[in-house]
Amino acid sequence: MTGLFGMLGTATRGMSANQTALQTSGHNIANTNTDGYSRQRVHMTTERPYYMSGVGAIGMGVSASSVDRIVDPFIRNQTRDAYSKYRMHEQKSDALGQLEHFMNEPSETGIINQLSVMSDAWSKLGSNPELVTSKSLVIENSASFADMVREMAGQISKLQGEIVSNAEKGAMDFNEKLEELSILNDQIFSISSNGNVPNDLLDTRDSLLKDIAGLADISATFDSYGRVSELKIGGKNGEPILDINGHKNIHVVSIKNEISFEIYSPTEPAFKALDIIKEGEIGGFQAASKDIKARFEELNEFVATFADMVNGKYPSTPDGNFFNIGTDRTKAIENIKVNQSLVDNPSKLQTGKGDPGDGSLAKDIEKLFNTKNADDKMTFTERYNNIVTKNGISKQQADNIAASQLTVLNQLEYKNESISGVNLNEEVSDVIRFSQAFQANARVIQTISDMLDTLINRTGA
Repeated sequence: MTGLFGMLGTATRGMSANQTALQTSGHNIANTNTDGYSRQRVHMTTERPYYMSGVGAIGMGVSASSVDRIVDPFIRNQTRDAYSKYRMHEQKSDALGQLEHFMNEPSETGIINQLSVMSDAWSKLGSNPELVTSKSLVIENSASFADMVREMAGQISKLQGEIVSNAEKGAMDFNEKLEELSILNDQIFSISSNGNVPNDLLDTRDSLLKDIAGLADISATFDSYGRVSELKIGGKNGEPILDINGHKNIHVVSIKNEISFEIYSPTEPAFKALDIIKEGEIGGFQAASKDIKARFEELNEFVATFADMVNGKYPSTPDGNFFNIGTDRTKAIENIKVNQSLVDNPSKLQTGKGDPGDGSLAKDIEKLFNTKNADDKMTFTERYNNIVTKNGISKQQADNIAASQLTVLNQLEYKNESISGVNLNEEVSDVIRFSQAFQANARVIQTISDMLDTLINRTGA
């Protein structure tokens, strides 16, 4: 339609489109500090022109065809992956750091120093076999060593228990967020199926996916409605755990403080074993649990071997061996103690083969501290230091990867912010621009109103 009424429609559409754009800019400004918010833009399209015979195409104005989020899906996906890797190595580093603290090396109060003190005490006893003070020194230093080892075992066991508890809490959080995402899928579909774009819900979806990625490595696929049509745990080749019909849950299995996972569905009683989770907080707990378990077993073998070597040299008596590690060798680090009869009466400590002044036994035991093991060619001090070094290397690797991933994450988040973040200067400029356009269209309507008044009331006979 042309003429005054056609012009009136053009100006009205212009006012409506600019009003929508102005409202969108206001929405952006209001959410400047909203975490996870993506700025929105009104997509304006030119109305189909009216073709007048002999004249040609006459423009019919503009319309707001859609309100779009300004996002880069590739950057969002990369950010999730980087965040997942960062959280994994951060948690692993934290756990291994605690183990490093328990080992307390290098230190004047650590195991290595105590081995040196024990060696020195046996050496002095070998030189003064009849001196009760020297015997007491050997017993006290050996008992201190056993106390230190048991204390370390208790601390490590407690750390393993805390890691399992944290993994269980992480799994619970993961399941709760899957439930939220499943509900969000339904809400997104409800709006999208009516032809609308649920921009704010899609922002919530992306934020939720990032939170989930912080717990475990995931791979997400989206459908045309914007729903997460499939979510896999364990990466692209992982196990499907959510689709448009619902979701499954993960369950922590802990056997002797070693963490593993199972998947189960509330509607299906069967559990399915889940392969190792490689990233996210839960992956970090699982990786740390394996490393700590390996170090604990090495420490236990170190303690058991040390006790066996000393007991092998020290003659067995009716009261027992020098060291008592219990009947279960795998728990030597938790049970090691000096023979109680020797603790009660240090004078019973044997120093030789029975002859007065014979300190050969004490000297033989003193030599054990510097004797290299036939299997690994290391002394006891070197063996313990090797265990400490292994943990230190693992922690350093976790620290380095966490630091590099944090750098990558910061760069990606900066890039995402530059694309999707709200720029107040730009929004204020848009407010001015759209308000002026709105006023200009309103002026056109006023002008047309004046023209119609002239046409209707001031013309004619």
